Amino acid sequence: MDLRKTGILAYFDTMTAAEIAVFVPAIERLGYSTLWIPETFGRDPFVMAARILGATDRIIAGGGIVNVWKREPMAAAAAARTLAELYPDRFILGLGVSAGPFMVRNGLKFAKPVSYMRDYLAGIRDAPFKAPAPAHEPPVVIAGLLPKMLRLGIEASDGIITALAPPSRVAAMRRELGPGKLLLAQQMVMLERDAAKARAGVRAFMRFYLNAPPYRRHFASMGFDEADMQDGGGDRLLEAVIAWGDERALHDRIRAHYAAGADHVYIIPLSADGGRLPDMRVIEALAPR
Repeated sequence: MDLRKTGILAYFDTMTAAEIAVFVPAIERLGYSTLWIPETFGRDPFVMAARILGATDRIIAGGGIVNVWKREPMAAAAAARTLAELYPDRFILGLGVSAGPFMVRNGLKFAKPVSYMRDYLAGIRDAPFKAPAPAHEPPVVIAGLLPKMLRLGIEASDGIITALAPPSRVAAMRRELGPGKLLLAQQMVMLERDAAKARAGVRAFMRFYLNAPPYRRHFASMGFDEADMQDGGGDRLLEAVIAWGDERALHDRIRAHYAAGADHVYIIPLSADGGRLPDMRVIEALAPR
């Protein structure tokens, strides 16, 4: 599984089936290695992965992240192994616990996240699979921003998938992970040279994250204070975790993640209008080809 080229995370819940049919092969033609699929309360990530893999020849599909509260580990293991057997070395299972208030508000339970994830990983590992086995087990990575979850990723998974972490944080994570674990780094990007427009768009996008306790703790652990997290985020925080500017500035940020020790960088292409539809200008400008 070759993850060296940049990947894309797309909010597929904002796209129609017809738009997805055009978007997915375009991403492969542009040379991206991986399409990451987030999960909230819309499209199922395993169904979306099957759609992506069936419509392409080389691209890798990744759950980024699959919500552990929405299905039993045996179901997640069966889906992941099915995809890995049908499309060898083209599926990565990324797992995460999301934010407790958001889960409860949408009717899901929320327990102690680290303990639950530990049991979940064991359940996936030990789940029976009475069908043809994949040649290689699909990699399983977890969203591990805070210390306890990061340590669990080291102990019980194939690595860590980040979110809203600058290259300096990625470098620290690489030192803790060591050389034997995958480190998959997220980078949100906006192709916008106008600072006022960029910051307005970024603030509109960041309000959800700045109201989510796990992300607030994550930002605090990197030295950001309450003032940095007010009113959609202060400039210091926003410019640390989201790259905006011209093509060179965006390329420089991606390269900084690789220099910090990331095995793979995936971008989330944002637009200054605050919408979540993928900005094809950014995707085309940053294509690894």
